[in-house]
Amino acid sequence: ADNSSIAATSPDGITWTQRALPSSAQWYSVAYGNNTFVAVAYGPSNKAATSPDGITWTARTMPSSAAWTSVTYGNNLFVAVALGPSTTAASSPDGVTWTARTLPSSQHWQSVTYGGGMFAAVSYTGTAAASSPDGITWTARTLPVSASWQSVAYGNGIFVAIANSTSDASAYSHDGITWSAKTLPVLSNWQAVSYGNGRFVAISTQGSNAASAE
Repeated sequence: ADNSSIAATSPDGITWTQRALPSSAQWYSVAYGNNTFVAVAYGPSNKAATSPDGITWTARTMPSSAAWTSVTYGNNLFVAVALGPSTTAASSPDGVTWTARTLPSSQHWQSVTYGGGMFAAVSYTGTAAASSPDGITWTARTLPVSASWQSVAYGNGIFVAIANSTSDASAYSHDGITWSAKTLPVLSNWQAVSYGNGRFVAISTQGSNAASAE
């Protein structure tokens, strides 16, 4: 939860139990990998936290104070990006020890994901994106339209990105390198996209809007 030390866990996504993070912060993103949950804080902050079970959390330190917006796991590595404008990113094999990394341009990096052997990140402004096979060395990529890109996810061999700020913009890529434009069914403040059970699902902070695609 934002501006608190509150977290929650559930074995089924239906019944939830409140948990406590190690400090109050603008907790913004959480990921799982290598038998570890990792959370990062927006701030600007250097706060992170790890947990082996989502119940008991331990404070960790990011390599710099930044507005950490997104963390993901892939290729035996946690990768986090930050809003800016900046080139700030970080990587960690365990969520405990972090190393500063550099994105290819100074942007408002909003979301990062991993799939198909590639990390992909999108910026909240313009057409900026980036890709990396290892989470360490990044290459600039270009999204098909200028938008407030909010979230990116991977599933079924495809990356999908959606945009915020009363937009219907979305984009897809088979490799995280070349992107093509698509549109969502309604103009809305699209907030997050995820993949599971053969379907992409997007939700909005505006009204009751949601969307899905196979």
